Amino acid sequence: MTNYSHSHICQCLSRIATAHRASPLTITGNRRQTGEQFVNSVLALARGLLDLGLLPGDVVVISASNSDWYLEWLLAVAFVGGIAAPLNYRWSFEEAISAMVAVQPVMLVIDESCCQWYSKLRNNDIPSLRWQVLIGSHLTGYDKTRGALTSEELKKYHVVSLPLDFLHAPEDAALICFTSGTTGRPKGVAITHSALIVQTLAKVANVGYSEDDVYLHTAPLCHIGGLSSAIAMLMLGARHILIPKFEVKSAVEAIDLYGVTSLITVPAMMADLVSLIRERDNGKRRESVKKILNGGGGLPLELIKDAMKFFPRAKLVSAYGMTETCSSLTFLMLCDPTGETSIPHFQSYAQSKCHSIYQPEGVCVGKPAPHVEMKICLDDSSHVGRILTRGLNLMLRYYDKISPRPSNDVNEVWFDTGDIGSIDDNGNLWLVGRSNGRIKSGGENIYPEEIFKSREALINWTREVGKRNGFVIVIKTSDAGVNGRRPRISFGCERSGSYRRLSKLEVLEDKGARKLTGTKKCGCPFLLKGQKLTTDGDWMVKVVCGVHNHVANKNMEGHSFAGRLSQEENEILMNLSNSSVRPKDILSTLKSRDARNASTMKTIYNARHRQKRVENKQKPDMQQLFGG
Repeated sequence: MTNYSHSHICQCLSRIATAHRASPLTITGNRRQTGEQFVNSVLALARGLLDLGLLPGDVVVISASNSDWYLEWLLAVAFVGGIAAPLNYRWSFEEAISAMVAVQPVMLVIDESCCQWYSKLRNNDIPSLRWQVLIGSHLTGYDKTRGALTSEELKKYHVVSLPLDFLHAPEDAALICFTSGTTGRPKGVAITHSALIVQTLAKVANVGYSEDDVYLHTAPLCHIGGLSSAIAMLMLGARHILIPKFEVKSAVEAIDLYGVTSLITVPAMMADLVSLIRERDNGKRRESVKKILNGGGGLPLELIKDAMKFFPRAKLVSAYGMTETCSSLTFLMLCDPTGETSIPHFQSYAQSKCHSIYQPEGVCVGKPAPHVEMKICLDDSSHVGRILTRGLNLMLRYYDKISPRPSNDVNEVWFDTGDIGSIDDNGNLWLVGRSNGRIKSGGENIYPEEIFKSREALINWTREVGKRNGFVIVIKTSDAGVNGRRPRISFGCERSGSYRRLSKLEVLEDKGARKLTGTKKCGCPFLLKGQKLTTDGDWMVKVVCGVHNHVANKNMEGHSFAGRLSQEENEILMNLSNSSVRPKDILSTLKSRDARNASTMKTIYNARHRQKRVENKQKPDMQQLFGG
């Protein structure tokens, strides 16, 4: 019996072929394609894949930077029933091989962005691999003897006669999107056509995506956020502006040149945009931008204000989600200049009853999308518990056959997000942290070790991971453990808490104004707790809240805390100084030992000065006077 209700992401092709028949649909550098040209190119590539022998359910791995060719491959593979599996082009060789071994692809599609690891690839690394295809220009190390092809060789049938009868992969799978592989092994997440289409409807309803948009691809197409928004814009027939990867200068130039109306960001991207516009363009406003969707972490309040200033006509929406849920689960309206929305409860943050989206108990990430069910699984009497969800947007499964984590409910199956949070009386979800100890930092996942051999090892690891990700982690409390208590220690961000004025207010002359002082404090909720175990000297760490409410530092150079020298570095400095080594050479030596050393020349001079004061105190007064 025919099933007329099957969904497919290639259903967008008929709309594209008519809505943008003669007008530009994709713009990548100097290359432009009309809707008709783009559809013909997808169909030609699909015909080439069929003739080559690609079958429904075959996995095609794609590792490339953003381009119109990438979009063509995503649709062409789906058209013939294949499953596209985008790889992060920034991965190491080991991470790329691990991901491919998990999904067993029959085809590898690459461009010049992955030449670093492609040259190491051997024929027997991935036994299932039958074809390798190059998109774009010639790639160093690309071996034609491996049976390599090019996109143009596959597009040898430049015809429009291929009917729009697309095929489906088993279980209706469309994509395999990988979770973060920055630390830990990346896992392939099987996502259906229905999930992508439902996610499109969610973004239309909550962000306002439309066919009139000029969408700038700031997020990589290997990430679920970039993928879901790209599919949404293809379904709507909007125009696509593609840059290979996010670079703030090229992004701002694209906004000005093409009149970009919509883009997505993470806090670090927004900080870069705001900084460049303020410094280079003297705060020039970008009136064309109407929609900004932020993910990968909450925007600090100061960035929200700057975004409202430099993008005055933009609706600013923050989203919370993950790869397993096909991107966004909840949406929070931070700013809506139009004041118009089709959803009554979807109001501007400025008009809401919440005094702040950042509270000690966590970060507000908004209300669930219309198709999403969410609930809190309480483990005790607290109102905070594990965040569970279900809906059409959820993944099929992990592609390496690992099943989703069900709750304890007998008659219901809910997906455990692994996050801890609560839902307030207004239906807003508050995110507190990770239940499995994973820390979310700048859109990437960090997996802390569970056991440390000493208190010092725990402290060093915490500070090192913080510095590596642009945050300064400090000790908030320390308990040596008396009266039978086990020793404990808690870590927080240097920007946690609130500023307390200890001195009296100063009155400036006769104006009656108070002297204002600045502060780093912004109530950051990040919190780790360490505890000594009963066995040996081991310590374990628990993530109480793994999120920050501010942008990571791009550069720790000269930071008052991160730039401090360790005891070992101080000893090296003193030995070199006593050997008459110049300060700049001492600094160079320290940085050659540790690439993340954040010290400056001022640090070196101050350390030398302190040492001289210690040495002088040990000398008789007359010897100090005459410099003897």
